[in-house]
Amino acid sequence: MKLLTGIVTGLDRGLRVAAALALALMSVLVVGQVVLRYGGGGVPAFTEEVARYAMIWMTLLAASVAVWEGSHIRIDFFPDLARRHVPWLGAALEWTLSFISLGVFLVLLWQSFDVIAFAYGQKSEGLQIRLAYPYAVLPIAFGASALFAFARLIAKAPADD
Repeated sequence: MKLLTGIVTGLDRGLRVAAALALALMSVLVVGQVVLRYGGGGVPAFTEEVARYAMIWMTLLAASVAVWEGSHIRIDFFPDLARRHVPWLGAALEWTLSFISLGVFLVLLWQSFDVIAFAYGQKSEGLQIRLAYPYAVLPIAFGASALFAFARLIAKAPADD
């Protein structure tokens, strides 16, 4: 369990840094576009595309961190209601929903490799790079989300009495 906690903590920090760098890059590029557009001269064609990719990377990496924090989008009404009235039922429902989330992340991880394989043969308009490179965030984000969901499941596992 200690090894898993260390891996998850390191991955969490790394994803936070990567998402922050993507946000910083996107911000610099967008501000640069505005300044160049209204300050004269033209805007380099690649800046909009790189800013878009940075936004996608930032969003997906930050969403995987949200899985670890338990702050991702979900409906808490039923688990909270069950927890208030029947605590064991609320805990069981919470664990079941986390297990389903893990399954969804594993399916998305599996499918992301197909997306990358498909995108490898295509090139982006502005940068003329293979679209597999920007899409590489998919297995990173879904793999991290699956690991985080698994770690949360282990942490919330019912104790053996």
